Amino acid sequence: MTTVGRLIGRIRMKSSPERLLAVLFMIVLAYVVFVPLLVMLKETVLVHPMERFQIPGAMPGDFTWHHWKTVLTSPTLVKPLMNSLIIAVSLGLLSVLVGGILAWLVVRTDMPFKKAISNLAMIPYIMPSWTMTLAWITIFKNQRIGGTQGIFQYLTGIEPPNWLAYGMLPIIICLTLHYFPFGFMLIGRALQNIDSQLEESAELLGASRWQNMRKIIFPLVLPTIFSTFLLTFSRGLGTFGAPSFLGGPVRLYVLSTLLHSNLVGQRTGMAYIIALIMIAFGVLVLYMDSKVLASRRSFVTISGKSGYRGVTSLGKLSKPIGIVVLALMALVVIVPVVVLAIDSVMLLPGRYELSNFSLHYWIGPASSTIGLGTNVAGVLRNPQILEAFGNSLKLSLATALICGTAGMLIGYAVVRLRGTRTAYLLNNLSFVPYLIPSIAFGSIFLALFGVPRGPIPGLYGTFTLLVLACSVKYLPYAARSGIGAMMQIGPELEEAGEMAGAGWLQRLRKIVFPLQKGPFFSGLLLPFISAMRELSLVVLLVAPGTQLATTITIRYTERGWTAYANAVMILIVAVVLILEYISRRLLGTDLAKGIGG
Repeated sequence: MTTVGRLIGRIRMKSSPERLLAVLFMIVLAYVVFVPLLVMLKETVLVHPMERFQIPGAMPGDFTWHHWKTVLTSPTLVKPLMNSLIIAVSLGLLSVLVGGILAWLVVRTDMPFKKAISNLAMIPYIMPSWTMTLAWITIFKNQRIGGTQGIFQYLTGIEPPNWLAYGMLPIIICLTLHYFPFGFMLIGRALQNIDSQLEESAELLGASRWQNMRKIIFPLVLPTIFSTFLLTFSRGLGTFGAPSFLGGPVRLYVLSTLLHSNLVGQRTGMAYIIALIMIAFGVLVLYMDSKVLASRRSFVTISGKSGYRGVTSLGKLSKPIGIVVLALMALVVIVPVVVLAIDSVMLLPGRYELSNFSLHYWIGPASSTIGLGTNVAGVLRNPQILEAFGNSLKLSLATALICGTAGMLIGYAVVRLRGTRTAYLLNNLSFVPYLIPSIAFGSIFLALFGVPRGPIPGLYGTFTLLVLACSVKYLPYAARSGIGAMMQIGPELEEAGEMAGAGWLQRLRKIVFPLQKGPFFSGLLLPFISAMRELSLVVLLVAPGTQLATTITIRYTERGWTAYANAVMILIVAVVLILEYISRRLLGTDLAKGIGG
């Protein structure tokens, strides 16, 4: 046996399986998250092949500060950065406001239809983020920029102004309609977990409902509110779909679209500087969120009597408010899908007449004389689209299985090593990918695996790169699920198995996994859905042979083939909702579980 072999053997004998797992995962996560940052930083000070024409006398590979000087001294970055911050801050505030009000109505009042409202409120979050965007364009597009009239102009005869059809306002509205369930879910659960004894004691001392709200409830929920703002702010900063579809026609750039255009234009140095700026904001959010959570630990909000039984009575307004809220939730879910479905069966855009309705874009043959004359077959018989859907399903399944398995093992390591520095580092390191803006995270993997590095071949244009990027990006979902599940399994069962002579793998297979089977399969759902509807993360990584259902919508929208794009979007939404329903029925998974009954 070699010296290295003997050393590994000694480490194995002295190290517990959970410690080895923790070290292994930390090494892998550090490599795929931090090493690319160094690669990206290096790329920002090198001359790239297509950039040598911008720098007199420079050759590819030369050292240069040109990219940094351009970014720091020109207005190229200022306007997109301000646009991104305005959108991200507005999204954070509105998600907290809308989600918080809805959470209060469901958890703290006698409003009826709570269960139905809770379930409907979660649907926009599991649909692709730009579903609302495509529906908005179909409704409000105008002939000055959109080329054809939208539904609003057809019904009213009024042409929507550019600021309503495209730009900042619709981007903020569409993103809020997608992310407000995030605030509803987090704030709702925080409201539920407040110790009822605090409020009951205050009421015995004569405190009014308003005083209870202002002096007890709000201070306890404030850390969750701030955390919700930070997390939605981070998501808004890195989203690509809505700014691309709604900002492009009016030349409104944000950091994500600026990053994409620079990489497509082979301005690699500039692109990676933008990515590093976005990542810096993600790190800032992680730091601020950790401070918020640390302050939250100073409050005891859950006890044996958690769950306040008293609710605020809305009186005679209770049922009308419930009906209005239920109708609004139904509109947010149903209207976008119906609008996209209508647009997908119109031969010519903007002509809302029965004679113009057809299933050509769904099942029609390729033709240069029918409808838009695209000479492309309908989505259900189009080999390119069917292949893209197949790629999306394979990507989602592979991502879910990898995330589920890794999440369970990370949960095992973190809980078994609880209280140690190793567990703390692994727990926080596994959460880092969540806070890095999606498109910046995609650029990380492009920098790391775009070219061969040592024994690892260049992976750009391969399906493996998509699986790797999605698995690491969505690992935080599965890791949190695994940690939560393992917290419920005491070490005594494993200790008994060990005393009976069972090895670690045998204990894992016969004790841990059977007890974690429900949470394991539940932990597969969110990574599967996320990969199925992802756009921002994969838009930089796909190649002609690895197109996905989401990325093909961009190609069709850019070509003006909105009927095809909307039909593909309908299929994506249908697949996601069906999978969520099946999971709920068979596995009991429910993102809104516990909120509203």
